[in-house]
Amino acid sequence: MRRRFLAVFSGIILLLAFAMVLSARNHRASRSSNAITVTSQTRGDEVLTAEFLNDQVKIRLKNNHKDTITAYVIRLNDTTISEDFAYSEVGFGIEPGDTLQEDYPVTPRKGSGLPTLSLLTVLLKDGTEDGDSKVAQRIKDERLGQKVQFIRTLRILEKEGQLPKDLGMVKTDILAALDTGESETRIILKELQPASRPDAKLSDDFRNGLQWGREGMLRRFEVIERQPAESRNRAFLELEDRINKVYQKL
Repeated sequence: MRRRFLAVFSGIILLLAFAMVLSARNHRASRSSNAITVTSQTRGDEVLTAEFLNDQVKIRLKNNHKDTITAYVIRLNDTTISEDFAYSEVGFGIEPGDTLQEDYPVTPRKGSGLPTLSLLTVLLKDGTEDGDSKVAQRIKDERLGQKVQFIRTLRILEKEGQLPKDLGMVKTDILAALDTGESETRIILKELQPASRPDAKLSDDFRNGLQWGREGMLRRFEVIERQPAESRNRAFLELEDRINKVYQKL
């Protein structure tokens, strides 16, 4: 009787084990059927894999560089997507050896099969790039435009000291500085890039950076203005600290 029980029990264990193996194989086959072929314009010091599930492209970008990836650009079907970590107040980006996981929604094309995905470029913490240099330069120009606006803002804040008497006046002064004309903009650019030509054309991406920098500062001040009166001074000090931290990363 005992032998019969052991034989039946062993048979059940074998069936369960077989079912688990079969399920795992089917799962891997299902996932592999959704895997997307990724093309890359980089040297390959980063590894990008992707799969298409539930109308989303799920990517995994592993940084095999010796430096931090601070931005990357991919082309998903006909859409170019830029992810820039320079403005993050949490970290610098994808650290060496780390893997970023991100999901992007995709509208399926009828009869077109899996989406297409290409890694165009990555920017590194030391200022170099790997991949399409023109795409990388766009990000650099946008950062430079925003950096100019950060400098203008910080100079006003430094004049005010730690506890401004009139927050509304500070905002007015900053807005005036952010809207300063091109000649003053070129003076700051010369400070940031001494080797640059004073008559060099300002790119559209740089001008976009100026505009986005202005809009970002406005949003930050609107947040302070919504704070209770007793909390505004502390919020002002925190704002200056955050601006300094992001400025150092640009």
